[in-house]
Amino acid sequence: MKKPSLKIRLSFTGALMIVALFLSHSYISIAAILASALHELGHIIAAKFCKIPLKELKLGIFGASLTPANYLFSYKKEIFLALAGPFINLAYSIPLLIFLTSQNDFFQLFIATSLFLGLLNLLPITDFDGGRILYCLLSYKFSPEAARKAVRFSSFILVFILWTLSVYLLIKLASSLSLFIFSLSLFAKLFLTKGKVNF
Repeated sequence: MKKPSLKIRLSFTGALMIVALFLSHSYISIAAILASALHELGHIIAAKFCKIPLKELKLGIFGASLTPANYLFSYKKEIFLALAGPFINLAYSIPLLIFLTSQNDFFQLFIATSLFLGLLNLLPITDFDGGRILYCLLSYKFSPEAARKAVRFSSFILVFILWTLSVYLLIKLASSLSLFIFSLSLFAKLFLTKGKVNF
């Protein structure tokens, strides 16, 4: 039986986000893309380790997301898959932060971006790695529907905090347009899903 090949798809909003990154600052865009690539590599390695075939890598405004060819695997494997991306980011960025003495702007941005990406993805927000982890952990104890509602609630609270921070930075410092668009898009997605959460 032929294994499904991994397809890469770039959405319109994903293309806009990439353009926004490149317009903001070249070093930041390169650092963000490199950190994101390593993050997704962590997920891909974990999927290979668990022998879970992957169907699609989608690049959108919320970052990259991997779609497995089937969803017939355990919560434990789902947690392992979700942890793999942030783990990779933190596994190299924390030692670099502690031991790297270089004052090179790119390396400092790369470390900061990797730390931010790893920690951000651990937040319990819908479609984030942290949201998937929380969903699986709650599903052990409660029903999947109760787990979805809990993740949706935590998503609204955390996205509101991110949006408030982005508005403050946009007004006070005339910066963080990307964070503003990102958090606003997360809000829109939460309202449009009408209680449905995809993991």
